[in-house]
Parts: sequence; structure tokens; C-alpha cells
Amino acid sequence: MKRIFPLVLAFCALAVFSFAQAGKTPQFSTYRAAVEKKTAKAIDFRNSPGASGFRTRLREAINAGEVNFAGRYIITGWGCGTGCSQMAIIDAKTGRVYMPSQLAGVAAWFGSLDDDYEVYTYKKDSRLLIVKGTPGPISDAESEPKSGTYFFEWRANRLRLIRFMPEKRSPNA
Repeated sequence: MKRIFPLVLAFCALAVFSFAQAGKTPQFSTYRAAVEKKTAKAIDFRNSPGASGFRTRLREAINAGEVNFAGRYIITGWGCGTGCSQMAIIDAKTGRVYMPSQLAGVAAWFGSLDDDYEVYTYKKDSRLLIVKGTPGPISDAESEPKSGTYFFEWRANRLRLIRFMPEKRSPNA
């Protein structure tokens, strides 16, 4: 009985700590990435499915851009209609392009939002990507993503949803 009590106490402390962390907004400093210098001279279209349709924009980004995300990547984007944007993530070291479904056709709700509203927020020394609006499909199970703030971590060349905060002012929240 004496051995079980410390285990139960430790488990309860861990549970309380976990619940406290779940309510926090993800911070860029939690997802640090060492910034590298780019080395790729061109886009690797052969190993980048879907990228060939955006050749001009991707070439412009790798030629003119410098690393702006997760230590070695270049995020670039283009419009896809009113209140819609699409993004790609270029590995500045290899030239390979990643086009996550979450960044395909992000719709921003511009109702009565502040002037400083940013659809995408990211930093060159962090793997955290914040998307405000309605992203592309999050999963096959979710047929219609809701509008709000999505916190994604870029890991193993994929975006992983960390947290979602619904937008109270949007019509489809």
C-alpha cells in the first residue's frame, strides 16, 4: 500500500500538468529550428508532385527568397480567388516542394476583422505555422473544416495539427 500511494500521487500530478498545458496557445519558442543557409539552385520538379503547375511562382521564390520557415524552408504563396490563397513549402537545401493539403485553398473570412489580421504567421527559426481562416482538408473524416486559428507543427515534411481555436465571429465556426 505504501508503494502505491507515491505512484498515484505522481500520476495525479502528471495529469494536472498535462491538462494545464493543453489549454495554452502554442508558442514559436516551443518549436525552435536551427536556421541554415539555402543551397538549392533550382526547384526539384521531378520529386515534387503537383509543383509543376506553379513553376513560375516557385522558381521566383527559390531565386529571390531566403529561408523564412522552420530553419531551412521557404514558404511562398499565391491567390486562388477572392479571400483564398494557396501555399507551398520549398526545402531550400534540396529544392523539393511540399504542398500540404491544409494549405491548398485557405479561405480567409474578412468580415469585421482587424486591419492587422494575418492569414499566415511563421518564423524562420520555428517549426510552428499559424493559419487563420478555413484551411484545406484537415482529414478525410472532417468534410468541412471550420474557420478559426489552426496551429500546425512542421515535422518530417508534414504539417501536424497541434491545436484549433474556433473563430467566434465567423459565419461557419
